[in-house]
Amino acid sequence: MRLSRSIRNRFVIATVALVAVGVTALLVLSFYLGGQTRGRLRDATLESELDQALASITRNEAAKLSQSKTLRIYRAGSADLPPEFVLLTAGSHPAVKIGPHLFHVVLRETPVGRLYAAFEVTERERLETANHWVVASCGALILLIVALCSVWLARSLLSPIDELAGRLEQISPEDRSVRLGESFRGSELAPIAHSVDQFLERLDGFVQREQSFTEAASHELRSPLAVLQGATEILAEQAREQPTLARTVERIRRATRDMAEFTHTLLLLAREPKSITNPAEQCDVTEIATRVIDEQRSLPSAKPVTIRCECFSPLPVAAPASLVKIVLSNLLRNALSATESGSISCRAVGRTLEIHDSGGGIPRAAIDKVFERNFSLRPGGHGLGLHLTKRICDHFGWTIALESTTTGTVARVTF
Repeated sequence: MRLSRSIRNRFVIATVALVAVGVTALLVLSFYLGGQTRGRLRDATLESELDQALASITRNEAAKLSQSKTLRIYRAGSADLPPEFVLLTAGSHPAVKIGPHLFHVVLRETPVGRLYAAFEVTERERLETANHWVVASCGALILLIVALCSVWLARSLLSPIDELAGRLEQISPEDRSVRLGESFRGSELAPIAHSVDQFLERLDGFVQREQSFTEAASHELRSPLAVLQGATEILAEQAREQPTLARTVERIRRATRDMAEFTHTLLLLAREPKSITNPAEQCDVTEIATRVIDEQRSLPSAKPVTIRCECFSPLPVAAPASLVKIVLSNLLRNALSATESGSISCRAVGRTLEIHDSGGGIPRAAIDKVFERNFSLRPGGHGLGLHLTKRICDHFGWTIALESTTTGTVARVTF
């Protein structure tokens, strides 16, 4: 499992782990040293009792040895000597169990025989065990307090970063005058905020240059297009009596109108993509596909390629017709470019429009790159058509996909 890369989480985990190791080491050391100290004190006490018992026996062989509730002195061979003590060796034995009782026993070899000093530690061991649990619980409580304090401290330390992230999220594309450096002056984040300000200034300059270009392009393109539209209207009036010429003029007028709509839509898309979305604007994909195919059929071509249209059912979408035409025109032009001979078919299946060609296909290594800007498999190509198509589809939530083999390519757009 991958560990979190969050600074806050790593700080809390590291702090709690460090304190846990320290508290555990301290508890283990205290338990060990406490046990050793208690053992030595008991050994010293029992050795002192044995010294007194040995002196008493030396003075009086029949001297009565100490027998209390917790401390007892035994001689080897005495009737009341517990059998558990018989097999013990000389020295200290801190845990000799007799039934439910626990004894600390010191055995000494003396001139008068073996002497045993037994100190009952049952109750003391129970209390010590309870004390250990209390201390361990206190350690766990300390860890919990440390964890809570670490979370609070991490939030306090990282609050400037959260503030900077929040300020960045609140920056709107419409308000590019926002700067952050002054708000973080004197903070450790001041260099980052200053770098962000420099980036925003460069971005603002770029946007201003792009807007200036689109405004100039809009002005320069609308005038000649308006002239073309006026001229085609005049030609259409003059060609009413000549059917062949009238069809040609109608295609010119339709292409001019589409060019005007296309230019207007691209300018809006370059300024702010959301400005082209109008839920009330509807168009029929199959109708546009039929028109695009008719226009391609009317163009002269040296390739023996036939184009079939199998779009019969209406496919309404909430989008400008000019953008739908851009998508379909680009896909159809790419199919024609890839097909030297054979056929191209366009058909609607439910909400999906498919364009099949019988060309040589797209190399497997390039299938994932065809929608990238400036990527083209055609010599002299600019790599803008499919990139623009993908951008439009992404904006409206349409799905576009390509499937290619050595016998052809299928482009699918699901509206």
